[in-house]
Amino acid sequence: MKFVKLAAIALMCSSLTACITFPTDESNTVKVLWDDTLSLQGCELKGTVIGSQGHFYDYWLHADKDMVWGTLNEMRIKAAKLDADTIYLYKPLGFTGSVTMIANAYDCEVPAAESTTDSTADSVSAAVQPTVDEAVAAK
Repeated sequence: MKFVKLAAIALMCSSLTACITFPTDESNTVKVLWDDTLSLQGCELKGTVIGSQGHFYDYWLHADKDMVWGTLNEMRIKAAKLDADTIYLYKPLGFTGSVTMIANAYDCEVPAAESTTDSTADSVSAAVQPTVDEAVAAK
C-alpha cells in the first residue's frame, strides 16, 4: 500500500512539471536582437511579446540555459503569430525560479516595390546637404 501511495505522489508531482517550449517552422525564421537598435530602422512595430519558462515548484528540474532557450522560443512563436520577423529583447529580468523575458516584435522586411538604393541615396543627400550649404555660405 505504501508503494502505491508513493507511486501516486510521484506521478502527481511529475505531472506538475512543465516542458520546455520547442521552436516551430514559422518561429525559426524570427531573428532575435539584443543590442542593435540600428537594425530596427525601417521596421514596423507589431506588438510586445512575453515569454516565460519554469515555475517555483519545478525550476530545479531544468537547466537555466534550457529555460532561457524555451523562453526565447515561446517569444519567437508569439512574434510569428503577429507576422513579425524580428524580436528586440528588453533588458532581462533577474530570475531565480523561472525565466521571463519581454521583447518588441517587428516586421523588418523591406517591401519589394521600395528600393533600398533610393532610400540610401536620399538619406546620404540629407546628411550631406547642410555641409554643402555651409561651404557655399563660407565663400
